[in-house]
Amino acid sequence: MCKQTNYSKYQKRVIKFLNDLLGADTPFTYERANNNHLKVLIDGVTKPLFTGSTPSDCKSINNFMAEVKRELKASKKEESKLSQPEKTGVVSAVTLSNDKLIQNCVKSLRTRITVLKEQEKESVLNNKCINGLNLKRIEIVKHSVSLALQARKQGTYLKPKELRTIEGMVHNHLNFMLPSMAYYAELLNSTSKDKLAKVQPNKQQASVHNESNKNNVISLEDKTQHAPKKLAKKPKQPVSNKNMNTKNSNSATELMAMSANNRVSLLRNLTKAQALMLIDDINQAMAANREEDIEAVIALIRDKDLPLDAIISRMEAA
Repeated sequence: MCKQTNYSKYQKRVIKFLNDLLGADTPFTYERANNNHLKVLIDGVTKPLFTGSTPSDCKSINNFMAEVKRELKASKKEESKLSQPEKTGVVSAVTLSNDKLIQNCVKSLRTRITVLKEQEKESVLNNKCINGLNLKRIEIVKHSVSLALQARKQGTYLKPKELRTIEGMVHNHLNFMLPSMAYYAELLNSTSKDKLAKVQPNKQQASVHNESNKNNVISLEDKTQHAPKKLAKKPKQPVSNKNMNTKNSNSATELMAMSANNRVSLLRNLTKAQALMLIDDINQAMAANREEDIEAVIALIRDKDLPLDAIISRMEAA
């Protein structure tokens, strides 16, 4: 809700007319529309009422007043108001004083309505709950009524029952000016759906990555568990030894074909015992390869009938 200083002179007349006509019994709210027209919402009237900013017709204010009265009559608000018996004497003075107090409280709340809306929205989004809004509004109403009582120069003593009645009427006005609980519930649902829509793709990607890592870990564990058994057993036939070496080399090349980051992340999933077993297997494999290379070199020397002295001298020279 904007301050009245932001409205035109004609719109200020409309606001004053609404305050005088509706009084403290009927809540209403107003705001500036996108086309600078004044949008008025009255409790009990099913549709919003609009009026211009600076109309050229001098009878525009009268036409708007007539429209408001017609809508009030149609909603039976005006009939219920006229059917109440008028009280004279001290009672009428007390009623007028209380109505003026309510109007002053509502007027002060209208100037803060934009700030109150922002505070409520921030509180709902942070707490993800709307349970404490009504209590907060009751506190705001009590504080506003207490300030209005301190500001007024004269007035009769208010009994606790009368004070609760005034606070209840001001609370009705505040609830009509602020968004409803259903609005904040829909706001929470929409924000939660947006967060779920953003989180679900990330979860799917993470689950796929985790499943691939688990599969790789399982395959690596199987290979590491079976590797020492194959190396420990001495095959009877050399043909089976060659087949086993080709299978192990294929699994090792698949592991080394992975990127360094993926390989490290895969090995990090191993336990300490599995990691030590893998290191022992690697050392044993390197020792077996070394023995095979030495045997191959000896066989080559024998086949070529090369002198050992010449080979040793060449190695020392190199």
